[in-house]
Amino acid sequence: MQGLLSILLVLFVTPVLQAETPPSAQELEEWFMSDELTPPSQSSDSQLKFIPAPTDNAVLHSVNAIKIRPQSLTTGWVELVQCYQHLDAVPEMEVVYQYKNMRNLMIIKKQNIAQAYIQGQSVQLEDVARNARLCVQSEVKILHKNKNATYTLLNGPFHRQFMDSYFPFHLTLKISFPSALLKFIKSKPAAQTGFEVTLSDNTLLIESYFTGKLYTKVTFKSR
Repeated sequence: MQGLLSILLVLFVTPVLQAETPPSAQELEEWFMSDELTPPSQSSDSQLKFIPAPTDNAVLHSVNAIKIRPQSLTTGWVELVQCYQHLDAVPEMEVVYQYKNMRNLMIIKKQNIAQAYIQGQSVQLEDVARNARLCVQSEVKILHKNKNATYTLLNGPFHRQFMDSYFPFHLTLKISFPSALLKFIKSKPAAQTGFEVTLSDNTLLIESYFTGKLYTKVTFKSR
């Protein structure tokens, strides 16, 4: 450690990369069927605000590729590859995942990071330099089947926070799905400035710049 500044930087990064424990199945189902944006675990002071793309190219960028396979419709398990770009340069960093169901977490790429290793449901990083990049791969159970023949995929919260302040965050969410079995219905938030939603044959791409806390909910219908 190099004094108080380094400690503050470590504390600044940790909540950015931490995934909160999801709400219960009943709470999720009630929220999925409602028209409310705020999930049951998100506080009213999340201060979510969509913003134009910052001119600063070094804003923290989380690139998330999710693959829904045919068997995911039965099991709920999806494949996740997540890459972090423009990490803050700090002596130590901990990336903590608190998914209720997560397996096979592994590091698939690191750049400008001296040491990186898995410890439980976390990735421990040492001597993170400028222009650092980290990519991990895992399976998470986040696809939920609803009673009305729809499926919902819930992610978040994504946020970059220190003390009571939120800082710009760039999220790329690429969801691949079996288009012969599923049809995209809607997203929450809906497409708007700062939250772009693009649909191709079997891929949904979300590109977002924001401050505050962001949850995403994507709804599919069985074909």
